[in-house]
Amino acid sequence: MTSSGKQKVYPEGSQQPQKRLVPLAKLFTYADATDRMLMVVGAVCAAGAGLSQPLQILLFGDVLNAFNPPTISTSVQVTPEMQQMMKDQMSDNISSVSLKFVYVGLGVIVCGFGQVACWSITASRQGKRIKQEYIRAILRQEIGWFDVNNPMQLATKVADTTLIIQDGLGRKIGDGINFISMGLGGITIGLVKGWKLALALLGFTPLIALAAFIMIRSLTVAVQASVASYGAAGGVAEESLSNIRTVQTFNSMAAFVSKYKAALVATEKAGIKKGLAVGMGTGAMFGMVIMTYAFGMWYGAVLVSDDQLTTPKCTSSCYDGGKVLTVFSTIIMSAMAMGQAGPPLQAVFSARAAAVIVFDLIERASQVDATSTQGKTLESVQGEITLEHIGFHYPARPDVQVCKGYSLHIKAGEKVALVGPSGSGKSTIVSFLERYYDPLEGVVRLDGHDLKTLNVKWLRAQIGLVGQEPSLFSCSIADNIRYGKPGATLAEVHEAARQANAYDFIMAFPHGFDTDVGERGAQLSGGQKQRIAIARAIIKNPAVLLLDEATSALDTESERIVQESLDDLLATRKRTTIIIAHRLSTIRDADRIVVLSQGRVVEEGSHDELMAQVDSHYKKLVEAQNRPAPASPTKVQTFGDASSKALQTSKSLALIPAAASPSGNDENAAHVVKPVPMSRLWKMSAPEAGYMVVGSLGAMVNGAVFPVWGVLLTNVTVLFFRTDLDADGMKSEAIKWSGGFIGLSLAFAVAVSVQNYGFAVASERLTRRLRELGYSAMVHQDIGWFDLQSSGALTTMLATDTAIIQSMTSETLNRGFVNLSTLGVAFGIGFYYSWRMTLAMLGVFPFIGAASAIQVKMMMGQGKLLNDGDVKAGALLSEAINSIRTVASFTLETLLHQQYEGHLSLSASKDVMTGLAGGAGFGVSQGALFFTIAFLFWFGGWLITHDYVDFKNMFMVLMSIMFSSFGVGLAAQNISESGKTKQAAARLFDTIDRQPPIDCSTTDGATLPQVRGDIEFCQLKFAYPNRPHALIYNGYSLKIPSGATCALVGASGCGKSTAIGLLERFYDPREGHVLLDGVDIRTLNLQWLRQHISLVGQEPVLFAGTIADNIAGGKVGATLDEVEEAAKKANAHDFILQFPGSYNTQVGDRGIQVSGGQKQRIAIARAILRDPEVLLLDEATSALDNESERIVQASLDALLALKRRTTIIVAHRLSTICNADIIAVTADGKIVEQGTHDNLMEIPNGRYVNLVQRQVNH
Repeated sequence: MTSSGKQKVYPEGSQQPQKRLVPLAKLFTYADATDRMLMVVGAVCAAGAGLSQPLQILLFGDVLNAFNPPTISTSVQVTPEMQQMMKDQMSDNISSVSLKFVYVGLGVIVCGFGQVACWSITASRQGKRIKQEYIRAILRQEIGWFDVNNPMQLATKVADTTLIIQDGLGRKIGDGINFISMGLGGITIGLVKGWKLALALLGFTPLIALAAFIMIRSLTVAVQASVASYGAAGGVAEESLSNIRTVQTFNSMAAFVSKYKAALVATEKAGIKKGLAVGMGTGAMFGMVIMTYAFGMWYGAVLVSDDQLTTPKCTSSCYDGGKVLTVFSTIIMSAMAMGQAGPPLQAVFSARAAAVIVFDLIERASQVDATSTQGKTLESVQGEITLEHIGFHYPARPDVQVCKGYSLHIKAGEKVALVGPSGSGKSTIVSFLERYYDPLEGVVRLDGHDLKTLNVKWLRAQIGLVGQEPSLFSCSIADNIRYGKPGATLAEVHEAARQANAYDFIMAFPHGFDTDVGERGAQLSGGQKQRIAIARAIIKNPAVLLLDEATSALDTESERIVQESLDDLLATRKRTTIIIAHRLSTIRDADRIVVLSQGRVVEEGSHDELMAQVDSHYKKLVEAQNRPAPASPTKVQTFGDASSKALQTSKSLALIPAAASPSGNDENAAHVVKPVPMSRLWKMSAPEAGYMVVGSLGAMVNGAVFPVWGVLLTNVTVLFFRTDLDADGMKSEAIKWSGGFIGLSLAFAVAVSVQNYGFAVASERLTRRLRELGYSAMVHQDIGWFDLQSSGALTTMLATDTAIIQSMTSETLNRGFVNLSTLGVAFGIGFYYSWRMTLAMLGVFPFIGAASAIQVKMMMGQGKLLNDGDVKAGALLSEAINSIRTVASFTLETLLHQQYEGHLSLSASKDVMTGLAGGAGFGVSQGALFFTIAFLFWFGGWLITHDYVDFKNMFMVLMSIMFSSFGVGLAAQNISESGKTKQAAARLFDTIDRQPPIDCSTTDGATLPQVRGDIEFCQLKFAYPNRPHALIYNGYSLKIPSGATCALVGASGCGKSTAIGLLERFYDPREGHVLLDGVDIRTLNLQWLRQHISLVGQEPVLFAGTIADNIAGGKVGATLDEVEEAAKKANAHDFILQFPGSYNTQVGDRGIQVSGGQKQRIAIARAILRDPEVLLLDEATSALDNESERIVQASLDALLALKRRTTIIVAHRLSTICNADIIAVTADGKIVEQGTHDNLMEIPNGRYVNLVQRQVNH
């Protein structure tokens, strides 16, 4: 963006897809003894199933001999008895050969079962282990790795890459072995039977192999590009869905949808390239196979004519029609088998390409590995900490020196407070002690030992950390506290909660300690989350305690009680404590106060010592904090109620629902997902109708190739047995039919390329459209809906369900036209040449269909259970990655990995049953083909012996329809996925079709010509949707005049932030009204309403991108000048300019590359940018140091002076609200006191008075 309004480009890093493949053997790294046995058995069975086809060719030669017995000399008179004897002999021979086909069919059933069952089961087992190792590798990486690898993309990459790898590990390998065995067996037979013709035909093999190589090479690049590009799109989805309140507050839905769509464009292009590569490669391979037919037919005719139709005749090792067809059929079958091995090999190559990403990370040695057993442990920890000449910069910002050679010594048991401006490096010291990072220069010691020499897990077990932004996991309160000490008893959990002043509000919940806190603790208020986080640290009983703004989210009364608990904790065991706090009153009694500035220690001493120094940095900070603050906005949160009872009861009211597991919520479980008619999916593909028409034409030509192939083969077969031609005549006829094969090969190559390209465009665009619709529907849902969802589960749905659905639309149409053309042409030919033989073949088709249906039936129904396990695992992984610092601090890597394994194991037994059922279905369906052939040969012989048809016409029907079975097999391959597809479509469209009760996508609703800012809450009754019986408001009323500043105070959990949620229309009240300028906000257009309101929350949310992008998110079309002006008003401009990239500096995932104070000032600038009529400040300056807070407060005051705007503040620091026009005290779901500071101070023993006295005394 520029001042002229033009868009300024802020470059982002991009990664080119790698072009490496892991060695094939490496794919099986995680196979155990059972897997190796399954693979051996599966490979033997696959090889046996493959060899059945060459054996069929040998039997086919016997069939030809049976149908074409030696002719009787013309000098011998053939009597009717002799004719009948010849017919009986033919019938016996044909019956004998047919019975052999039955025996082979029985063997195929056994081998087919073993092939599919063994490979399916081992693929599931190995795939789960690879996924587990991938997760283990991610969780053990050092924090610096996450700084330079977008965490938002990791969960999506895990789902995508492991799915590709598992696909390449399983049945596809069995299919590949089957086809390769078929090919090698055919080549062997061909060389034995007739080496001259076999070698000539094999000369075409390198050309076929070259086509396959080019296709696989192109496919590999396309697959890796697709994985990388959708990883970016998945990161956008994860980031926005996990921070949906911020997205909707700033009406950023359209911006994120555009960003998501842009990322999907690259995915679509990669998919189309993949389809084109498959089409051209398949066309080239099969085209060369058919060209081989052309050459083979001609050369075979030459050999036969030279040996049989010239003088003198050949006497040994001669070529006749039977030998040529046997050799030719085995070699061609081998070539076709190698061609059919293409798709399985594609899957294996795709797996090898995807495995590069996975195995590289698995093998990467983490620089700080908490799962390693290396490093020493100390028998006891005294807690002496030394930092010597530390130099450091963050991995993602190497040009910004955070620590510039500072040194600090902390005695064992000493309580040290770190103070200084935002960004001065206070929290960096905490990161060193936790070994999130290691200093680039200098050394950090514990009890004289370099931290790098200590075992990481042991070290972190000695340290308790409560951070500025508490991170909880989506599980029960008890489990969250127990994360501090895995295996802790419930009594220990209760005691830790009591010490953190959390026990009472927890017990007030209907489910007590079993209450699910939701994704990232979103069902709790900020204060409640912080107290649970403190309890989690307390139960750890650490030797070193790190409090990084640990009480910043608590109201005064709660803070006092928690502080007393922490003091008691320190008294029971002398432990080293490092405190980072902006509220200097909380650190006054520290043994030592260390002042940091610009990466150095500038002064240190006790409070009294530093205050006694003239012009000390610390003294200036204290004086700035004690300076009376002018009237104006800041924060949203809590003011402790004077009454202990009120404090306890109100805490039960703040259970803000969020992010429960989809399957774990009663309401969600009762929701019935309706099936989706397939016609709807077809309609969605309508924009690509042209491509599908072109693809369908290609598919129909492709399908017609198979029966025409059979016709050509029949004519050449008959040619070899003709005795009415001389040598030149046979060669001439052979040239004619070979020309037909050449034309057929060219038609096929063009058709299959057009077919695959057309349907690739259609399928990839449908997938993109489904993802866009699904994502757009998600970001526009009401907040109450997100209370019942997990962002990880939603991103998994976007990644996998959409890909599954595409297989039943354009791909089904693709195969459908192939099969329609194949069967139509085949049966047309059949009825023309012999209606009796064709009817017989039609009669056996239901048996083939039934066999295929058995396979389909056994494969269906598996989707839901598999998906549930994957979704739960994906949600857990997403949550763990997003809270990776908490995971590291409490050494939860192993525990979370075990939980992840548990989710995956949900489908383990189902996988075994599915593999066995699939194997049985496959074996029966393949064996049925041999039984069918046996019947047809027998019946064809019966027709010939009864003079209903001659050999040529019978064979024409047989070959044409038998070649059409290729298409039938392809159809069954797609139908087997229909169960999964229907379930995936139902899940996705259930989200797309949902009409949110609070719809931020609609253009409906009124707009006001002018907004004054009068706000009124009228007799509100409200409970959160998934806690309908826990009333937050019960008769809540409050009127805020236009331009007034209103401060909301009260105990933590009393419902202060609820007022903001209702005004933003995150929720609607059950009873009563919220009015803006006298108009019920439910009648106003929602996006218009939010445009006139700015919210700065307690926990600021920044999105991956530049600083300028984040600030510009507050106003559509903002120029760089406007962005810079907003940053100046928020006291952010100066520190932004200090970054090498200035406004182009990347803030990282969730703003991790900037300090908490810097992050908050950027968030304030974003809110200021839109110049709103209503400003909501929910603890907006809680993360700022005192000087920055004073400057930002002055900026907000100046902003209010320039334009009167209604301001609602939630804050527990009284100095920030004492000049508010209205101070409203909330308790028991109502406003119990309201007025100015002076008015409320006059109420004897009033709630506000008691609140003030506690803070002053504190």
